[in-house]
Amino acid sequence: MIRSQALLGTYVEIEIKEEQAFSSAQIEFHHEICHVVFKEIAKVQSLMSIHDRFSDISKINHLQELDLPKQIQVHPWTFEVLVIAKKIYEETGGLFDCGACENVYQNDQQYSPSSLQSIECLESNRILIKQPIFLDLGGIAKGYAVDRGIEILKSFGIENAMINAGGDMRVIGDQFFPIQLKEFKHQAAFIRLGELKDGAIATSSTLFGCHHFQSGITKLIHPKTGKRMMDYLSYSIVAPTCVIADSLTKALAIEKNIDAPYFKNFGAIPIIIE
Repeated sequence: MIRSQALLGTYVEIEIKEEQAFSSAQIEFHHEICHVVFKEIAKVQSLMSIHDRFSDISKINHLQELDLPKQIQVHPWTFEVLVIAKKIYEETGGLFDCGACENVYQNDQQYSPSSLQSIECLESNRILIKQPIFLDLGGIAKGYAVDRGIEILKSFGIENAMINAGGDMRVIGDQFFPIQLKEFKHQAAFIRLGELKDGAIATSSTLFGCHHFQSGITKLIHPKTGKRMMDYLSYSIVAPTCVIADSLTKALAIEKNIDAPYFKNFGAIPIIIE
């Protein structure tokens, strides 16, 4: 059974597999489970979207320098993602930084780029914001949402299933699911990467999200220079969870070092495709 819904700026697909054919009652039950999963993912979106002015992230991003330092309380899910993001930031030496944005110049003066160093995770879902920051959890929240959806499926006793959110994919169970990557220059073509069982994979590129491949637009910012990055490679990470796979694709795209020690530390396998 496959269900799909537009969420997280893409289409989220849920597939539930079983060895035997479903009865009508099972099909109805699985439809209800998928509804719960979609609601869970939609909640992650509402909490962590930079486009929702009522989200936790928007509240943080709209704090001005005169208001800082300041402690604010966020939803437990937002707090959990920020804790994970901080850990990955430290392990990658700052190569993954969802607080990084382009350097800003005004009157020939360069302002310090935004960074996760500007916040500190405290207790009871409270964070301390020490300097102005522009958080964008788009490079980690999608993976986190997929993981939350998988936990919902497990809680209902689903043993073999897949959730795919625009290339951020996690599989549970003992059945294999095919992995196909869209070919950049020929969008109708796919590259078969292999099969995945009981794990996660995420794929990014410096041109991810562009409507036109040759437009030169890029959403990935080098956190140490504040400059936009662009190349024509595809970066994938296979990992135990989607939140780890999703975030580490950004470090891979920046450093391009498949032998970096942090991949082993997270149980991740990096893949670069030209």
